[in-house]
Amino acid sequence: MVANDADTRRCHMLASRAARLHSPALVVINHDARLIPEALGGVEGGDGVDGGLPPRRTTLRFDRVLCDVPGSGDGTLRKNPLIWRRWTHAPANQLHATQLQIACKGVRLLRPGGRLVYSTCSLNPIENEAVVAELLRTFGAKTLRLVD
Repeated sequence: MVANDADTRRCHMLASRAARLHSPALVVINHDARLIPEALGGVEGGDGVDGGLPPRRTTLRFDRVLCDVPGSGDGTLRKNPLIWRRWTHAPANQLHATQLQIACKGVRLLRPGGRLVYSTCSLNPIENEAVVAELLRTFGAKTLRLVD
């Protein structure tokens, strides 16, 4: 399992909580999710033999990907009513591209037959339905299937 958060403080908290699991199969990384590599290692076509090219690159593919993307947070109104008084459409519109880029990276990191879960703390259709619709349009029915 690879757990990622772009926020350093949240990443430290995640690592601290994950340490309680005592699992050798868990790594916590602090990275911009849009830039997570899709392969690791040497070069394309390398054989790793003495004097030859470095070892081949290993393609990263995951059985499950959870994209809990940064959002405007308007879905947390019940916890903080001040959000409603300050709400505007601007944060959702500004975050849409980032949310879509993260979700697209999640699809590219997904193994065929795997499962992608897209999550926000928002009620705004620009951050939710519009991102999912664009994912389906971009990758098509041969790659993605919407599950209720």
